[in-house]
Amino acid sequence: MKRIGLITLSCAIAIGAHASDLVKEDTVVIEFGERSKMVIYAETQQDLKDLGDYDINAMIGELNANLDSISTDTEEVSIVEESDKYRKDLDESTKPLSYYGDDRYGDSDRDQYERRYDRRDYGSRIDDYDDNDYVIVNKNRTGRRGSGTYGTFEMELGMNNWLENGSFPDNNNAAYAVKPWGSWYVAVGGAYHTRIAGPLKLKWGGNMSWYNWKMENSSVRISKTDAGTTFVEDPTINGKKSKLAATYVNASLMPMLEFDSRGRNRSWNWSKYRNRGFRMGVGMYAGYRIDSWTKIKYSENGENKKDKDKGNYYLNNFRYGVKAQVGFRGMDLFFNYDLNEVFATDKGPELQAISFGFIL
Repeated sequence: MKRIGLITLSCAIAIGAHASDLVKEDTVVIEFGERSKMVIYAETQQDLKDLGDYDINAMIGELNANLDSISTDTEEVSIVEESDKYRKDLDESTKPLSYYGDDRYGDSDRDQYERRYDRRDYGSRIDDYDDNDYVIVNKNRTGRRGSGTYGTFEMELGMNNWLENGSFPDNNNAAYAVKPWGSWYVAVGGAYHTRIAGPLKLKWGGNMSWYNWKMENSSVRISKTDAGTTFVEDPTINGKKSKLAATYVNASLMPMLEFDSRGRNRSWNWSKYRNRGFRMGVGMYAGYRIDSWTKIKYSENGENKKDKDKGNYYLNNFRYGVKAQVGFRGMDLFFNYDLNEVFATDKGPELQAISFGFIL
């Protein structure tokens, strides 16, 4: 785990409104644009006032100069203020040298400071030294703010339907017309986001999805015959629910435009878009069916019954289609449209599946 710690007693800044906050907190964070931060730690209010005696420009300049000469295998780079090298009121000839190079956590007094800085990400954690909140200000190789690739966990929740020649089957009162409410679509998986240039990113990943097509007519029996899959109303029962369900594993690839992006706090962040602006994308997906079944609940002669039968029902094993996503801050909507038909050729109605809903 690579770390970079800037450990000093000095930072020459305009303190202003942050002074009162530091009485309660041990960390002050100053943001420069979208990708840079400065973190100032002081244990007392007097320590904070004393920071004005130090030259922050000299520290940053010396750090940059020494980083160029350090091996890429170095696990940690530190600037340690050993006396008063960066004080403004000292002559250059009297200022001591600072140490640069690979430094591991030891038993020195500066452990309390180094624990506050972790190169992997930006975020807020509880300090292991004094139980106060602190801010981590380091670089993450897999989830760096504003660049590289980061991963997210995603859950899609919405509804299913299908189209026949561009219209819903219930327009023709077909037996396979779907009741939207209750025809739930659920998908769980992960996605990676790779920055290409500017607001353009590539979203790619995979998930597992569950399709449920609930029949509008709950007395319709879905059966597999040699000729194909049939949807036939059974007049001898009082139907309560009839559905066809299928499970798929999927992969997707989607270019996206994300505006006013402020980056993420870490890899695999559950609060993904809390600080983000408008975003949109259109891409492709493909999936493979791993399970399918039918279920009908009904009452017959006053007795409640349930029939559940597994089978392929001539569903196409492969599916592929177009996926769209649009979002703003903490809300994202998705829309999936299968380009191929749900059933094999001449083995069922000519239907294209659609799903839409929210990304959680």
